[in-house]
Amino acid sequence: MTRKPGVVETVPGGVRCVDPETSPPARGVRIERSPTSFELVREHPHARPVYYRVDHGRLEWDFDLEAFLPPTGRPAPSLGTLLALIQGNVPAPDAAPVPGVQRLPVGTAVRVTEQEITVTRRRPAPPERGRRRGLVEAVAETLDQAGYAVAYSGGLGSAFVAACALSAGHRPLLLHADLGPGVHRTPAPDVPGLTVRRIRVDPFQLLDEHPITGEEPVPPMPDSEVPRRLTAALAEAEGLDVPLVGGTLLKELTSVKLPDVDAGVRGWRLLGCEPFHIAGTLRTLREARALLGKGVVYSPDVQPVDGPAPPSPTGPGNVPGMTPKGAEALESAQRAAMAVWQEHLDFLDPVLGTAAAGVEERGDGDMLLPALDPRVLAVLTALRPSDRGRIRRGEFENNLPLHRALARHKITGVRRTGPAFWLRRAAAAHLHRERKKIIAQLDRECALADLGLIAPRAVIRLLSDGRDLADNALPLLRLVWLDHWLRGGS
Repeated sequence: MTRKPGVVETVPGGVRCVDPETSPPARGVRIERSPTSFELVREHPHARPVYYRVDHGRLEWDFDLEAFLPPTGRPAPSLGTLLALIQGNVPAPDAAPVPGVQRLPVGTAVRVTEQEITVTRRRPAPPERGRRRGLVEAVAETLDQAGYAVAYSGGLGSAFVAACALSAGHRPLLLHADLGPGVHRTPAPDVPGLTVRRIRVDPFQLLDEHPITGEEPVPPMPDSEVPRRLTAALAEAEGLDVPLVGGTLLKELTSVKLPDVDAGVRGWRLLGCEPFHIAGTLRTLREARALLGKGVVYSPDVQPVDGPAPPSPTGPGNVPGMTPKGAEALESAQRAAMAVWQEHLDFLDPVLGTAAAGVEERGDGDMLLPALDPRVLAVLTALRPSDRGRIRRGEFENNLPLHRALARHKITGVRRTGPAFWLRRAAAAHLHRERKKIIAQLDRECALADLGLIAPRAVIRLLSDGRDLADNALPLLRLVWLDHWLRGGS
């Protein structure tokens, strides 16, 4: 039997509400109801969406898209949307693949009264801060529960969560997925005072497209699905009955751009700071300031943000083997999504915007993420650029709150790679291992080619060349997954 969404209808003298046949509400969503009104508000970002549809005197809403699927099954996404998924772009914050249905973005409210149904923007107010507290205290507060384990990648974010646990007097188990030397060249460092349980996980188990059935309302993509599979593998190996906590987004939310950091009275320290060492020291302060003014200088292991950027509409993007028809469809879809994202991010506080865009792109891996907790977001919003980064002894030091917490607990040697680095390496290794099977499948049947979006022979050439395969690993993996989904999981 098809699940039914919640319904709010206008009736004489007020509204009539029927709750959806679904699980408890998503975090960050507030629902207020009375005999005369109903209001649904997304106040903070979270991986679990809420969907709604407005009709004459009627609002339908649910936390599951399946409640809105027509009897004929899931509608096919637009051609441009399919290619944008391969490129790694996320749909517009209010987009849903069912006609007439929308997602409720952060800072948006739907209100129903006897007279009307309105959808309005409402800038989320930061929660009451009470006493002034630091980031460590705020994160530790979110960990104050009966029991939990930490998904420990060995990176800055998960190591910071471990440090916060120690500061709170907790001793959680750290679960580290050992994906082998093909993915991680260096081992995750130990954390003094905590036990690291290293669990061998086969990357094939995480990246295999065959678990995709084709019945999913939205095409699963590796960027968000692989972290979910990894969480499940860790929980299954340990038989966990407690939540798994992750450090996702903490690094991005504590980052700062070099031009925003105080460079001193005369700015002379800019000439010796780390980013300039990539291409040599600049000759004059004027050259340094000119380069900084273009906003193109950053530390090699950091992608700093003072607010997320929407997908770029310029050029065809990194979609392997895309046809001219595909390029036209992608450009149109990108421009439309970028316009909505830009307006949305301009409306939100930069920290909320970064969190909202980050969780849309990467999901939450079915973990508890302190970075999305309102108490933590409030502290992050209050951080000044000087709290986030500095230039010291000729070196740009970013993510200061995280590094200082690690130093207090003598946690050293954390991995400094970006959040998608391990996934790109895993994708390259997986595709190299499976490329004969993938090439045979593309030769036999390709749904994306049937739609006129890609040329299979061009994709096969990329898969056949080791260097090209490595350079295009994530787009190629997304293409394989999406084509499998379009073929109904066959």
